[in-house]
Amino acid sequence: MAGPDFRCIKFDPSERYKEITMLKYSIKFARIRIIATCFALAFLGSAYAGSITYKTLFSLILIIGFTIHANSVNDYSDREIDKVNLKNAADRPLVTQDINTKQLWVINILSALLILVVSLFYGGDVLILGVAIILIDYAYSLKPVRMTNRTIISPILLSISYVYYSFSIGFLSVFSHRSFPWLLTVGLTIGFFARLLLKDFRDKKGDKKFGKITFLLRYGQQATCVTSGIFWLLALSIITVANSFSIGLALPLLLAFLQAVVLLRKLLRTDKLDMQQRLISYIAKGANYTIITLLTYFLCKNAISIDSWQTQVISASVGLVLIIFNWLEYRLHSND
Repeated sequence: MAGPDFRCIKFDPSERYKEITMLKYSIKFARIRIIATCFALAFLGSAYAGSITYKTLFSLILIIGFTIHANSVNDYSDREIDKVNLKNAADRPLVTQDINTKQLWVINILSALLILVVSLFYGGDVLILGVAIILIDYAYSLKPVRMTNRTIISPILLSISYVYYSFSIGFLSVFSHRSFPWLLTVGLTIGFFARLLLKDFRDKKGDKKFGKITFLLRYGQQATCVTSGIFWLLALSIITVANSFSIGLALPLLLAFLQAVVLLRKLLRTDKLDMQQRLISYIAKGANYTIITLLTYFLCKNAISIDSWQTQVISASVGLVLIIFNWLEYRLHSND
């Protein structure tokens, strides 16, 4: 009996190249800074619940899937605006024409499937969150809803999505009898909102050209900086109350707030885009350092070998060193 004739099967190297290319550019939708912040929030959720588990580590997969899904659909909806604001950005594959629209939607759908499949590993609550976050991504970016065009609701919804989803994944990664920390989560969300208001400085030119009325365009530079500072203070107050006025947290959080106020005043007084972006980056770093301070506090609090006063000293020391380092780094580069 003659065997099968494999001569009719042809290997097309171009198909393999397309797969590699799509994988390469799908990673570009997973913006590193967003992933780092969300992953830190997931760790924070686990630390609050009582421990860091292997599920906490694997939550990175969910966060990568979430950021790819959210950014791909948003990049599609804002592609014309990005051609003005981010025409030289290497992390905008549509703008650089490294992928086409069809490939983008393949990446988007695959990332949604990744979220849903991995969520099953965590249980029903995380699966429901996954479905919700996918729907929110579409409602945020696409018509007829397109929440990104809503001046106030847009940054609020984005803040809730990033903070609540990431923190909840971490919290649900641990089998814990502790109640979900709603007050702490609200404080973190408000802090993220204060930071997110500043994002639109970079996109001001394109947003104005295409009629996307952001908070900055509607209310101006002064109102944006003042509002950001007020919400920083509100977030600081809520987080401090949520942690029973812990001195180990209050001191570094207060210093981070004062640093943010100084940087916001400088931001208010400059119209140079490169300087604005530099100031905003240091404000964002200060926000990230407060998350690390909180994470340190809860990890120490859960450690049997570390008592209460040591927890205060360690968390305060870590937070103060990070905030001071942020300021010194800013001062060093401001003299460039």
